[in-house]
Amino acid sequence: MTEGKTTRRPAGRRPDPATAIFTEVRAARKLLGDKPMPLAGGQRPTKGRAHHQREANRWRSIETSRQLASTPGWDSTLLAACFEAFAEQDTQHSRDGLVRLAALAIAAVETIDREAA
Repeated sequence: MTEGKTTRRPAGRRPDPATAIFTEVRAARKLLGDKPMPLAGGQRPTKGRAHHQREANRWRSIETSRQLASTPGWDSTLLAACFEAFAEQDTQHSRDGLVRLAALAIAAVETIDREAA
């Protein structure tokens, strides 16, 4: 007779709050479907990237000012990261920036969840 293996969590270990958020993100991703498109759209993607770079600089400046004044916010952090990712010309750097943006978004959602608890 073979017994099923039971997995037990060590005492005192809490579930990772990001796990529930990842489940929500996966469900939202399924709803989006597969939409193949370039990162920089439009008829003049180079001009769009230049715009994104200007916006990234503006939001990074706002973020820095807020940090110096001890009044940070997720909005400036997320917007600066988003514009920086889309301003990149190298796709690997854009990918790295988008992964960082996703991590920052998860952290912002965790903040909302903590405040709601």
